[in-house]
Amino acid sequence: MKHLIKIIAIIFIGAPSLVFAMGSANYKIDADVIGASGALGSSTNYKLNDTLGEPVIGIGSSTNYKLQQGFQYMINTGISLTVDSNTKNLGSVNPGSSVAGQSVLTVTTDSWGGYDLLVDENHALLHTDAVTEIPDYSCTISSPCAWSGNGFGFTVLSGTDVEAKWGTNPNYNYAAVPLAATIFHTKAGYASGGDQTTVGYNVAPAVSQMAGTYSNAIVFTVLAKL
Repeated sequence: MKHLIKIIAIIFIGAPSLVFAMGSANYKIDADVIGASGALGSSTNYKLNDTLGEPVIGIGSSTNYKLQQGFQYMINTGISLTVDSNTKNLGSVNPGSSVAGQSVLTVTTDSWGGYDLLVDENHALLHTDAVTEIPDYSCTISSPCAWSGNGFGFTVLSGTDVEAKWGTNPNYNYAAVPLAATIFHTKAGYASGGDQTTVGYNVAPAVSQMAGTYSNAIVFTVLAKL
């Protein structure tokens, strides 16, 4: 008998705190400062916003407010995350064999520090009987390992500055999707345009696994690094 595997990927958007900007029908000032010097500088290898001579800078807060003081803290940073499909149907798999799939995540941000990608799931792949599960893979995000045995796991197939722990084609390393949001990939530094990361899935039911349809919800979260 065969198993039909479905993964529902739910996408959340993460963003840093923003501040109010001044504007009218004719202008908009995102941030202003009285300083001695500073400007936007760039070259082939970097992009830098700096200012010199601010008497008061930093982040202040209390129970009732949060204040970002100074030019650098007032710059608004945008971030967005899209996925190639919100639902992944991995098709049918015979017990004792495996089936693979993938999701392409695209992050767009003007954050000069880059971003973190996080992942979590609501539960292991669950049968329509609401009791029987295909267990998560045995290895973790901190120490992914080569595929062996049964379960459901994920890896990072491609992206910008992919961590060495995920391995390379054809020797990828896999980890369980955790129940709590956990960073699995970090992109450092500024990048113009969309930056893509391809996540791969692998499911290998045991020979004794109950036939039927299994599914779960996977949540990807992106956070800008300031």
